[in-house]
Amino acid sequence: MTTAFPMSFAQQRLCFLHRMDPTGAAHATVRCHRVTGPLESRALREALDVLVARHEPLRTVFPLGPQQHVAAEGRGQVRFLEVATEAEALRHAHEEALQPFDLEHGPLLRLTVMRLEPQTHFLVFAAHLLVADGTSLQVFTEELAIAYRAALLGEPTVLPELPVQYVDWAAWQREQLTAERREALSRWWREQLSGVPLFLDLVPSRPVLGRGRRLHRVLPAAVAHGVRALASAERQTVFTVLAAACGMVLGHRAGREQVLMGLAVANRDLPEVERVLGFFVDTVALQVDLRGAPDFRELLTRVASATASAYAHKDLPFEQLVAALAPPRDPTRSPVVQVNFAYHPVGTAGALSLHGCEVTELPLDLPSAKFELTVRVEERSDGAFTVWAEFDESLFEPAVIEGLLAAYEELLRTATPDARTSPPRSARGEREQHLRRIFADVLKVASVSPDDDFFQRGGHSLQLVEVAVRIRNEMGQDLSLRELYQHPTVAGIAARLGRAGAPR
Repeated sequence: MTTAFPMSFAQQRLCFLHRMDPTGAAHATVRCHRVTGPLESRALREALDVLVARHEPLRTVFPLGPQQHVAAEGRGQVRFLEVATEAEALRHAHEEALQPFDLEHGPLLRLTVMRLEPQTHFLVFAAHLLVADGTSLQVFTEELAIAYRAALLGEPTVLPELPVQYVDWAAWQREQLTAERREALSRWWREQLSGVPLFLDLVPSRPVLGRGRRLHRVLPAAVAHGVRALASAERQTVFTVLAAACGMVLGHRAGREQVLMGLAVANRDLPEVERVLGFFVDTVALQVDLRGAPDFRELLTRVASATASAYAHKDLPFEQLVAALAPPRDPTRSPVVQVNFAYHPVGTAGALSLHGCEVTELPLDLPSAKFELTVRVEERSDGAFTVWAEFDESLFEPAVIEGLLAAYEELLRTATPDARTSPPRSARGEREQHLRRIFADVLKVASVSPDDDFFQRGGHSLQLVEVAVRIRNEMGQDLSLRELYQHPTVAGIAARLGRAGAPR
């Protein structure tokens, strides 16, 4: 027996994205763990069944349409394999990451147990974001440890009763976002981001293939201590220091004075949903304002204020934020934010523990990147930071990402309250300034923003010819009318002019 409920806004967006890319790789989390010790497979299966019974999303499916269907009961899916080597186990883990999810029939959480030796196993968890976001996976691993220990010892699993389930929160969310509230939030975001470039252009536009790769860099404990000391001295959070530094590095790399980064918001303000599994997370845009070359102290103040304002207006679902801002359509780039930032203090990354065993997570290069670039800082138990960069390698060369991570470490190593944030003058920045003057002259307007669409600002074909002539005469480069039609913004044309081999 199943019961149908309306989806949340985030679930609707994710279902749409999944059906655009049925492989589902970009919308799933796959984690691999090496388990050393006497793992009891029976207890593990029983523990998983306890969580499936406890959390409705683990027995929910998504037929085509606006509703999710929750089964009254269900069991966890566990697959057991024998492997000869660790390399074989990792190969199976990568194959599991490639396996698509069937939204209509499930399951949307899978566990693969691979036995290498009696005392060595590998566990691979694959979960679709529709049923478990990052915070959910932390809850899941904590409760799995409790249920596994109880099953191992033959005791009942003792967990506090859940006051609500995810579908209750989805209904509440829809009730809160009235038409008046939606319009007020949309208006605030339009005013807040007016004139801010909605495309960062870290690299020239090119087709996005979604090929995922991860690189990381360990920031020594001394650097992490310096970050904490700076945050304490300036009465700011560690997150604010890390986010400000990341925005500064990105701004320098892109030649931008204003940078937008995506932040994941947990949307778990209600205490009733703290331990509920589901897809609560949404994205807000954080503005890092480098205009006027502020010192680092002032930048921290700006970022802290922007963060508080963004969180105060987070209830507008991201797809509705995009609709409100109406950025130029460009299939080669994500709308509004192309870089996401996250910070995980110790104990918030969902580490797995199993009674009587030693568990170590093995990092996987996932086959698909969820975003063009995600920078994630994880605080380690030894006091150091690990900075992860998950990126689309069809856009970024690994050397570019390594350079960004190195610049990030150096900035954090040397950051002081009085340090200036002025970026070196970039060729792209100069190109954009020149192109903005050309656009404004041809359109006969006071100014244009880097992401203003030429035609939406009132331009027509004959004026575009004038733009092409001005670019040739003043900048010494030729662009065809077709290229100008394809890239009708200052940022797009600047990126095209900056490509190697642009004709002169």
